[in-house]
Amino acid sequence: MKKASGKSNLSIVKDYIDGNRPFVQVGYDPNLENSKRKEGEEWEDSDGKKWIWKNGSKRRVSKRASLIIEQRCKTCNADVRFGNYLDDQVWPKTQLCYDCFIKNETDLKLLGVYEEFDRLRDVNNEISILKDRIQKFEEAEQWCKANTGKFVEFVKEDASIERWEGLENYDKLLEGVQSALKTAKESLEKYIQEREQLEVKIESAKSKRNNKK
Repeated sequence: MKKASGKSNLSIVKDYIDGNRPFVQVGYDPNLENSKRKEGEEWEDSDGKKWIWKNGSKRRVSKRASLIIEQRCKTCNADVRFGNYLDDQVWPKTQLCYDCFIKNETDLKLLGVYEEFDRLRDVNNEISILKDRIQKFEEAEQWCKANTGKFVEFVKEDASIERWEGLENYDKLLEGVQSALKTAKESLEKYIQEREQLEVKIESAKSKRNNKK
């Protein structure tokens, strides 16, 4: 048996989020040969079909999806694929070409709201992380509910089954999942409120500048 004593429910929940899931697996897994692939990894099989590993399973990549997508600046509409290395560094995070990025940064500094804008980027990043985390917690919650009353077990590489002592069943694990889910949702709400305040301040500064023109 695998010892779970000394591990809090929250620690076990974090293990789940990291992909270490102590759940029973029964039957043949058609994706077993791809279980070591990384998220987003693409490959081609012997028949020439392209696949991508996404959300824990392999998915067929259509020919249309393999076409090159334009990468245009949302301000000047320039296609940054034909720009320089500076455009390549800036566009993935901002959807701006380098020239528009510099102009935008300069304008914000002149308006006196650059610190708010910089904070806004951090807040948007935290919101994105929390949304992804909440989705995984919700998946864990549903899994625990579906296994109510069962022991927490998992299958080892040699096909033997280990049971986690210290956790009688998924009911206890569910408590940890729901507690972590509640905390994540509360944090998300705070970040959303902060984002709204920052956006209002930035837009207000831009409006005042436009009214002076």
